[in-house]
Amino acid sequence: MKKKIAFVLESLHLGGAEKSLVTLLQNLDYSQYEIVLLTIVEGGFFKEQVPKEAQWQIISARNPTWFQRFRYFLEKKINKKKHASQILWPIISDNYKEISDFYDVAIAYGQGFPTYFVAEKMKAKKKFAWINVDYKKAGYNSNFDLPFYKKYDALIAVSEEVKTTIEHVFNYSALQIRVIKDITDEIAVKQQAEKPTRIQFLKENINILTVCRLAPEKGLSMAMETCKLLKEKGYFVKWYFIGEGSERSQLELLIKKYNLQGTAVLLGAKINPYPYMKACDIYVQTSLFEGLGLTVIEAAILQKPIVCTNFPTAYNILKDNETGLIAEMNPNAIAEQIEKLIKDESLRKKLISNLEQQENKDKEQSLLQFENLINMP
Repeated sequence: MKKKIAFVLESLHLGGAEKSLVTLLQNLDYSQYEIVLLTIVEGGFFKEQVPKEAQWQIISARNPTWFQRFRYFLEKKINKKKHASQILWPIISDNYKEISDFYDVAIAYGQGFPTYFVAEKMKAKKKFAWINVDYKKAGYNSNFDLPFYKKYDALIAVSEEVKTTIEHVFNYSALQIRVIKDITDEIAVKQQAEKPTRIQFLKENINILTVCRLAPEKGLSMAMETCKLLKEKGYFVKWYFIGEGSERSQLELLIKKYNLQGTAVLLGAKINPYPYMKACDIYVQTSLFEGLGLTVIEAAILQKPIVCTNFPTAYNILKDNETGLIAEMNPNAIAEQIEKLIKDESLRKKLISNLEQQENKDKEQSLLQFENLINMP
């Protein structure tokens, strides 16, 4: 008899967690599992990549009243010690009915709404909660979340660093915490990278690429300042950004402010960023924090010279000066590391050669860990 597993997340819009879940769904054995995907929002950026074998259901709810909207607006203004989702859930939780179906396993694939919904609105033999951000830096209040996490059989951290942060923040020994890295399908990444790009990277330029949500935690204002510094030094840089998000208008203002029109290029979201990743000269990630750093892993799979900021998980992905360069979190330091790669061909070749010899077993290991998790007694 198939094991019935439910995954809950807010949407399938652009993001590392969403991409990771879709990759996981693509690699599950549907002869063994009956998979149900529950989201608040219908559709989404990764909609077409969800396997047809997975049942997709939209979580229904009453629309918020004017009073609920006003209460959320007011509490968000005055309560700076809680994440927005922690303010919202007590206000709108009664708008959601309890799910009548019973599952063998219910998985909250992310902090915030999925965690609260699975804890309070779903019935299952086992419940697991994924945490795929640096919990502390993302602004969550641990006192609010602990009662919810106590209802789970285990918390799943996407990196050892996330696990360490959770242990420190909650300081509650009864929480069982396991590490399962986000799944990266090396074969799929390389296959998709062979497809054509819609723009051509000119050889006379230094083509830099960043792939991420256009969000504050990605440090893109630093990227713009770094781009300005490189241009002022006379480098013919073209820095392309793939992604969408709340920071687009701010980044457009910085492009004008720093006179980077035609130098820093916002390409928007792309379902397949890998041809661009393969075609670029240097891949750069300027994140302030990451739960793991999925796009850096993907750039390493495609053997690109990489510069990334020194968020903690960077050191588990790259060996500084061996498989990539890790920079301090400021524009001057990032520009200095990029400049090294521009000027030193032997360094570029060394990084690429080391990445070619690096074997990525994350997919196999994560799938095995996932199977062990959902079959735990």
